Amino acid sequence: MRFCRPVLLLVLPVAAVAAGCGGGRMSASDVAGFLRRTQPTAFADIRCVPNRASGWDYVCTYTDPHQGREKLGVAVHGKSFVASGSAPVADVLPDGPHSKNTGGDFARRANALCSKRAAAVRDLPPVRTQNDLIDYGERVSRLELGERSRLAGIRPPSEQQAQVSVFLGSLTTLQRRIETLRNALQRRDAAAILSAERDLKSAREQSTSLARGLGLTCRY
Repeated sequence: MRFCRPVLLLVLPVAAVAAGCGGGRMSASDVAGFLRRTQPTAFADIRCVPNRASGWDYVCTYTDPHQGREKLGVAVHGKSFVASGSAPVADVLPDGPHSKNTGGDFARRANALCSKRAAAVRDLPPVRTQNDLIDYGERVSRLELGERSRLAGIRPPSEQQAQVSVFLGSLTTLQRRIETLRNALQRRDAAAILSAERDLKSAREQSTSLARGLGLTCRY
């Protein structure tokens, strides 16, 4: 599963004002027409349909010249709208503004993402050399980056929003610690490697602790 573009997207709003669409609220065809006019190559065959069950007012599908069949969610506010990032048509969109999750829903969906990432990490080839270790770290980083992107696409209940924000922030810190260790390994700086390993271990423990506080089984 590829995570939504742009990378690390929660719902990165793309504000658009539909000039010349007449009075009232934008329809699905208004949105499709506006996107087609503004980006004729990317959205040449775009079609939008009502789909409030998705958490969005409309879901639009189109053929990306490089990625193939894609979709995005659109929430309309009068004559303007915000859109999610693009995702393959078979994937799940980030939760939209109409999405409702209980704490149990959030935990169930988050745990499923964590389990999938953990299984993918277990399937990585064994590490035998320092170059293997660098490659392993890059692969784990990509898997965790994808997981964070998808976690950010789950809309938590209002009472958990602040707690989830801190948790997601810890995953961003975790990525920075991985990058620091990778740089130290590439420089073969023994002292820097030891320091980076300690910082990474601490960051993983912090993220795991915050996950537990949300009732998640995720381990980092």
